[in-house]
Amino acid sequence: MTVHRAPHPSLPVASPRVPFRRFPLRSRIFALALLALALDGCKTLARQAFAQPVVTVKDVKVRSVGLEGGSLDVILDVYNPNEYRLDATAITYRVWVDSNEIATGEIEKVLTLTGKGNSEVVVPVEFTLAAVQKALQSLTRRGYVNYRVAGEFSMVTPFGKITRPYSGTGRWDSMR
Repeated sequence: MTVHRAPHPSLPVASPRVPFRRFPLRSRIFALALLALALDGCKTLARQAFAQPVVTVKDVKVRSVGLEGGSLDVILDVYNPNEYRLDATAITYRVWVDSNEIATGEIEKVLTLTGKGNSEVVVPVEFTLAAVQKALQSLTRRGYVNYRVAGEFSMVTPFGKITRPYSGTGRWDSMR
């Protein structure tokens, strides 16, 4: 006669565990595929919850003009509609005065954009005098020049790196 004893109430009962490798190969592949789909679905939902930052050109200010060239500041307004901060890593720019491109470049700059807020970003731009000679002629003749600025703003998000284009136009008046 066999006597079965009940486990002592203070001792844990061992649960039977079956190692993953004991399942047939087909079942393991199916389980891994389901796991990959679930993770991809979570990532897709997270990306849909992410709101794209809005980048606009707020102003362009001429800092200096000399015999060799000059410099100006492109002032960007960046609105982060998300609840969390974003880190900006690079800013590219192209600047035209009237229809002449006077400067192009990239700045690798790390700055933090606060959540649910606006950040002002100043992009320093250098140009040569040769690049703006026609613009200076227009400025002396008309008293103003039209400008256009365009580029891309790269950020690191919890869902990977994104790049957001920006552009803006305006008029620089010599009476400013």
